[in-house]
Amino acid sequence: MTIQDWGAIGEAVGGVAVLFTLVYLALQLRKTTSVAHRQTYSAGAEAISRFSFDLARNPELHSVYRRALQQPDALESDELLQAHAILDSYFSLMEGYYLHNVEYGEKLAQERWSRILRRLLSMQGGGAYWRDNKWKFHVVFVDYIDSLQAKKEKT
Repeated sequence: MTIQDWGAIGEAVGGVAVLFTLVYLALQLRKTTSVAHRQTYSAGAEAISRFSFDLARNPELHSVYRRALQQPDALESDELLQAHAILDSYFSLMEGYYLHNVEYGEKLAQERWSRILRRLLSMQGGGAYWRDNKWKFHVVFVDYIDSLQAKKEKT
């Protein structure tokens, strides 16, 4: 065998090695992306849970929140600001969670959160808050919430 033959064999082996390397890197990237997605998904669910728990542990804020949903007209202006801050936080958490789910085609817990959001929006104050404040949120999330309200009205 000549040096040129050995060179041709080396070139062929190198090409196959590059192909295997690219396949391996693609698989590793997929695995890493999946792990990152699951971590973000878990962190979002944990943040929403922590928000609810913290709200429940503060009787004064919980009272403002409950009254804001059930009887928003009975709130004083500072209480209404508090209630809107609470709802802004909650909807921001849900927005982040929803947009992440949309990005990854995730539907694991979206049904559960849809039921919770529909119930929240069906309350006098929840629906009023959304009508007045949906401009603050991403258009994809707004369309999703509006679709939940449309489903609620049909049932």
